[in-house]
This record gives sequence, structure tokens and C-alpha cells, in this order.
Amino acid sequence: MQFKLTLRPTARQTMVPFNYAYRLSAFIYAVLAEADAKYATFLHGQGYEYSSTRRFKLFTFSDLIIPNARVDTKAGGLWVTTPHIEWMVSFYVDKAASTFIMGLFQDQRCVIATPKHRANPGRAEFIIERVEATPVEIDTNTVTLRTLSPVVIAEKDERGMDQYLHPADTEFGPLLVANLLAKYGSVQAVTAAGAELMDEIDTASVMYQLLPDRGRNAAQPRSRLLTIKEGSREETKIKGYYNFQFELTGPRELLELAVLAGVGRYNSEGFGALGVVEARSTSSKLEPASSS
Repeated sequence: MQFKLTLRPTARQTMVPFNYAYRLSAFIYAVLAEADAKYATFLHGQGYEYSSTRRFKLFTFSDLIIPNARVDTKAGGLWVTTPHIEWMVSFYVDKAASTFIMGLFQDQRCVIATPKHRANPGRAEFIIERVEATPVEIDTNTVTLRTLSPVVIAEKDERGMDQYLHPADTEFGPLLVANLLAKYGSVQAVTAAGAELMDEIDTASVMYQLLPDRGRNAAQPRSRLLTIKEGSREETKIKGYYNFQFELTGPRELLELAVLAGVGRYNSEGFGALGVVEARSTSSKLEPASSS
């Protein structure tokens, strides 16, 4: 289920720090912990296990939608100039949990300030005024998707270092699909029929295609270098790409998982969030991981 949250700043002057995703992730965990400590502990400490070294949280969230934000490079953030901003949060949960989750976030006070910004009189503090649930029900085998936050896809080089890939890179699609299949495997592993469901998927039929640019003002992938877990021992700089659309073909359950849990890495840190542009049935095959 996807949820659109409407946030109202508590101060007349409000600055959101550039690296706010980690604070939003911490806020989500805190809200879940307050309502259901066991579920939050499962998400934070364990997640859905695919292998002994790979676990997934299966939730993600978009960039903050801040109309007409004023960039302040010197202060390290964005000044909010509108009475409300919006935020999309997605959970891989069933419909029965939607009312419960909506109630968790309604009227919550959300502080999105790093230690550096907490003393700032314009620190980012918001009240969640409205929560709207948007069911994601896909009944076709091909969807056009757009990025709501940067997508992080990387492969190791000969030194074992991550090399972050552009959406047009030939390995971007296969790695995105492999990650999505691993997430699906982690979900099915906790169901009685999990092995059978995984066996039914023709992995070769799961394909990604970057949509070509069209028109003078066409969206083109942009990169963003961000710091996650800022100020902690695990502080890491990563690069993701956003502002692009792509088609994904595969079983309905897999496509819904991509939208609700996110694609690529660091989904629970606010990366890989997607919105559905169009869903359609198709019998034609796409070229896997093609570049535009």
C-alpha cells in the first residue's frame, strides 16, 4: 500500500537539510515501534531474509515534494516556502493493515533535522495533517514506472568497490531485476508455498527497459550524491539516479513488490521509490536492460 502524507511546517521559516532521508527513515521506525514494538524490531533488526547475508525491510519512501524550495548551499538545506509539503511512503503489506498504518502517522510530529540543524530556529519540524491510502493493484504484465527517489544500482569492481551505474548502463537492468527477484524470494521464504511460487517464475521473462527521451523537455536521468546515516559510524556516501521512467515486465506480484518495496539498494533509507505511470498487458518481448 502507498500512502500520501501531507505535512505542515510548525514554524514560519523551515529548513530541510539536504541529507534528510536518514532522518525520515528513523522517523518511520520510531512510529512503528511506538505502535508495535515487535514489528519494528523485526524490520530494523532482521527484515525478510533471502540469505544469511541479505535481508530486506520491504518499505521505502519518496523524496519530499517541496514546491518552490529555495536552495541554501551555505546553510546546507532547502527553505520551505509553502504552507504544506507532501511525502509518499510505501509498505509491502496487505490491505487489512492500511487503516492501521494510516492511524499511526496521522497527527504525528516529524522532526527532519540533523544534529547540525537542530539548534537552527528554522529547523525542519512538521505535523502530519493528512494521510491518504493509495492501493497498488497491478493486473497486467508490463508497467511504466517513474522514480520518486534516486535508484541505487551498483556492481563491484576488481578492488571490491561499488561502481554506481547509470540507468542506461547494460548491467543496470539485470542487476535491478536480480535484486527484485531476491526480494521476492525473501517474501516467499516465509510462506508455506514459497518455494513453489518461486519455481513458477520464469526469471528470463522479467525485464527492464529504460524509456527513451522524447521531446525538447524530456526527462533525463540525473545523479545525486548523498550521505546516509550521517553523523554515525556507518556514514556512507552513495550515488543514485532519478528523474527517469522505465518499463518493467514480469508477473503481477513481482511488479507490485517493485512499487511497494522499492527497487535497487537502500530502500528503507529512502531510495528506489516508484510511482506507476501506466499499466498494460503485452505479449511482445522487451530487450532486457536496453539503453536508450
